[in-house]
Amino acid sequence: MPKKFLRRVLPNQKSIQQFSVSRRFTGRLDIPALWEVQRDKVAIGLAIGVFCGMIPGPLQMISALALTIIFRVNLPMALVGTFLTNPLTIVPLYMLAYMVGQSILGESNWRALPELPVADWTAPISAIQNWTNWIGDLGSPWLIGMLVLSCAMAALAYCGMQVVWRISQYVMMRNRLRQRQSRVNKRSQ
Repeated sequence: MPKKFLRRVLPNQKSIQQFSVSRRFTGRLDIPALWEVQRDKVAIGLAIGVFCGMIPGPLQMISALALTIIFRVNLPMALVGTFLTNPLTIVPLYMLAYMVGQSILGESNWRALPELPVADWTAPISAIQNWTNWIGDLGSPWLIGMLVLSCAMAALAYCGMQVVWRISQYVMMRNRLRQRQSRVNKRSQ
């Protein structure tokens, strides 16, 4: 079931090549291993996507794409995994990473996050510089927390996908056995 479901839901190579942005990568995406729907490749692809999704800035999908090409795992699942961080989850995840970093560094006085920068997007260069300065103010607690949190979430994503895949295979097998048993019972009656 997970294999059939994922093949139906995840985009394939032909559907991705319809987008003009992806046409320039066509030669690099012709690797069959990037499109295989196998338990380990899907789980590792999701873990890579979740790990790369924690990278701040616009480098999430690019880094996920690069790592899937290097490790030859499922590309669509890696791209889906990067959506863990979105406008609704980014601030809580960054706050959690900051708190984790502070606890790892043993800072007893918990500092609040620095105030969010005022970003006037009519002047994008100054807005980007304000956000960069804000991230710099977070410092080493945030960086250490992000590394620990992204590794932990990637491991959870990997294990979660493995468990979901195996449970669905178990349920499928049980259903087949029940169907066989009901057919045998009908024949014997």
